[in-house]
Amino acid sequence: MRNILRQSTNLLVHRLAAAMTVVRQGLRLFANCVQQAGADWYRQDFPLIGYLFKYLLAAFLALWLALKMEMDQPATALLTVVIVMHFRSGMVITKSYYRLIGTVIGILFSMLLVAWFAQDRFPFFMVAALWIGLCTAGSLVTRNFQSYGFVLAGYTLCIVGLPATLTPWHTFQIASTRLSEIGVGLLSATLVSELILPQRLWENIQAVVRGKFRDFSVLLGTGAPAGLNQPFLKFMQDIYQLESFRASAQFETDDARVHSTTINQLNVRFMAVSTTYIVFQRLVKRLQAGGRQPEADALLALMQPLTETILIDGHPVEDAKALASLQQTVIVFRQGFDGLFNQQLLALASLPDINLLEVETGAELLQRLATELAAYLETYVLLTANPRARQVDTREFMAGQLHMHIDWLPVFIAATRGALTLLILAAIWMTIDWPSGILAMTLGVITSTLFAASPSPTATLRQFALGVILGIALVYVSNVFWLTAAHDYVMLCIVIAPAILLTAWLGARPATAVVGAGMGITYFLMVGFNQALGDNPVKYFNDSIALMIALAVSGIMFSLTDYAASPWASTRVFNQLRQLVIDACRYADMTATEFEMRARDLIQRSGNVHRPESADSVRLVEALCATLEIGHAVIALRDVTGGLSAQPQRLLQHTLVLVAHYYKQPRQKNQQQALQWLDHFLAWLQGGEYAEVLTPMQVQKLTTQLHFIRLVIAAEIPAKLPQALRMEVAHAA
Repeated sequence: MRNILRQSTNLLVHRLAAAMTVVRQGLRLFANCVQQAGADWYRQDFPLIGYLFKYLLAAFLALWLALKMEMDQPATALLTVVIVMHFRSGMVITKSYYRLIGTVIGILFSMLLVAWFAQDRFPFFMVAALWIGLCTAGSLVTRNFQSYGFVLAGYTLCIVGLPATLTPWHTFQIASTRLSEIGVGLLSATLVSELILPQRLWENIQAVVRGKFRDFSVLLGTGAPAGLNQPFLKFMQDIYQLESFRASAQFETDDARVHSTTINQLNVRFMAVSTTYIVFQRLVKRLQAGGRQPEADALLALMQPLTETILIDGHPVEDAKALASLQQTVIVFRQGFDGLFNQQLLALASLPDINLLEVETGAELLQRLATELAAYLETYVLLTANPRARQVDTREFMAGQLHMHIDWLPVFIAATRGALTLLILAAIWMTIDWPSGILAMTLGVITSTLFAASPSPTATLRQFALGVILGIALVYVSNVFWLTAAHDYVMLCIVIAPAILLTAWLGARPATAVVGAGMGITYFLMVGFNQALGDNPVKYFNDSIALMIALAVSGIMFSLTDYAASPWASTRVFNQLRQLVIDACRYADMTATEFEMRARDLIQRSGNVHRPESADSVRLVEALCATLEIGHAVIALRDVTGGLSAQPQRLLQHTLVLVAHYYKQPRQKNQQQALQWLDHFLAWLQGGEYAEVLTPMQVQKLTTQLHFIRLVIAAEIPAKLPQALRMEVAHAA
């Protein structure tokens, strides 16, 4: 009996111990899950909650200051907060800076315009339309928030100049009051964003830099089985996003200011190395498609030591020690490349029908790739290994700003559209003595200038119109049901809080950001409080109709003058890419960096980078890659001519003339003429007749560049081929 009791006790103890173990494991698992959920919440949801809190606090601060100072329109200060608030502190400061500059310039011009033409509306609106057109054009030829400054300078004329025409003797008072209200909004947004839970752009910059390096390392180490178009477009987006962050971070932290030039140089060097890699891969694919598999295999074998070291266990390197080792490996690869190349030549010597010139051309591209990759890694290590450095090594990066390629035709179309929008709404205002005409002109100018640079302005305007409709509905509920119960500052804050939070939440999501902007702008343009609260149904319906008419006029003008959606816009982009090649042939001062930046900027401004899977994007990227191929080869060929005697220089100049002529008129006759001349030039170089005027090194450089130019031109499809033959050639390519 005692043994049975002891056994039962032991069994019970064992079961309790096992149960406690299970409970402890469950608690540990539960704690881990809670910890992971908390970490995910803090990383994903907390920034949004913090942003909504800061948004609300900045709006309440602006409202309190505007009411305390007894300003005429406190809603203007709130509207300013809605426009400039952003997740990142640097963005808020930058937007505030350029908004202030644009507002001051717009106010000064408005005062001059009222002083000149206060008694005559016709010249007033003609000059105002010219101003709107100039500001719209300025918003298209500049980048980032400099463009936003032009937009502000444009529609500030409507906010200040148009009301002043009704009472010209109050012009200075109106201007100073609006500037004070806007200043209160800017100050509130900047202080709250900078002092409470600040989110730094420097973190985004480092994330983009590391992500770009990781993506390129994976591409270099594993290749692109799905094609090179989408990675190339992704790299372009990263380049311009990083440039936007760099420009905005100037106002933020010492780290960003110290490393600004380094970031710029990193962008330039990344453009160079990514382009060279794309060009090399296109050469390999061209050889494979042309039945030159041994030559293609030899080039891939030459590149293999580089691809094997770029990844460690299939993953990009991250820590400083591994980066230094990778940098040294690339340098060693570059120094020992001649030996690897000679080994491949010996292996190919025994094979029949081998074109060694193809291998030499690809080998020169590989050498350039290794050199540019080493330079890129040098800058990347400098930026990521010691990001807190207060001084940057003065080996000095002399890279300038990203060059722009401006097509003046869409700029002129957008400027004309903005001017006509103002004139149409002004004509309606003057004809029927419209009480809300100024509001209609203000929104019409805002939409025509703000969305002029959008890749799809009509679709953007539709989203904005949805936000306007939501704002009109919210204003009705607010004015009729809520504002009547607001008798002090606290109640007023409670009344407008839902609109502020909804605007902030919609604006924080990229898919609904334009909807949020439309709703916020509409709400604070129409909300029924100034120095006194109240509801005016007549004014509400007049303003609502004015906003709808402004959107209708703006939408009609966009649909009639939407350059990006026109069927000949893509053709014009192709022609401009070819014109860049012509410029590279004609102008000796064009550098490879400038050429590449202008070509990329042309594609970036076309808007197709936002639709990477569309057929137009694929064709444009193909055209861009072909342009970069021929452009870099032409500039490299021009660089070789520096120390040549008169005869080779004449031959090279004739080569450039024929290439430029073909790209100006891409016909089969001109293509054959250029190819025949290149064959003649290459035969002259390979025949040994150059011995008295060229060194062997110069011959090698000239031969590889001329052969590469010949490959690119031969792969072109001339414009004058029959349609069936063009389709056959395109399918074969």
